[in-house]
Amino acid sequence: MTISSRPAFTPLAVVTLALAAAISGCGGSSNSSNSLPTAPTPNVVTETFNGSIAQGQTTVFNFTITNSGYTVLAGYTSISPASVTALGLGIGNWDSGTQTCGLNVTQNDSSHSGSTAISGSAGSGNFCVRVYDGGNVPADTTATFTVQVQHY
Repeated sequence: MTISSRPAFTPLAVVTLALAAAISGCGGSSNSSNSLPTAPTPNVVTETFNGSIAQGQTTVFNFTITNSGYTVLAGYTSISPASVTALGLGIGNWDSGTQTCGLNVTQNDSSHSGSTAISGSAGSGNFCVRVYDGGNVPADTTATFTVQVQHY
């Protein structure tokens, strides 16, 4: 059996060593190289689409997301006339070969102006925003709208 000898530390010696270690860590320069890096500001892409639909109709606009993991927000900035209280809004996959919008990946059947109707994340690719009558366009009425899609 081997016995190793350790130097005996008194409580005063322990406190002195702890204080010396703390003081040595507090000195240093105040330059910004010691600060944490900041996350880059995302590049927000805003796409605005205008159009009109009648009762039971649908219209589609396509857009492209170039980077994976993007946040996607979509909503109406205006809907008129006032008798049309809401429109349907969906996001699907755009097939550039056939120029068609696939089934909605996500949708909101009664989207109101001035609020985010759809939010989520998406990979890179071709997408479409579908505007449709969700049952709120009266007969013999044409609804006009402006819809914004943001991805960042």
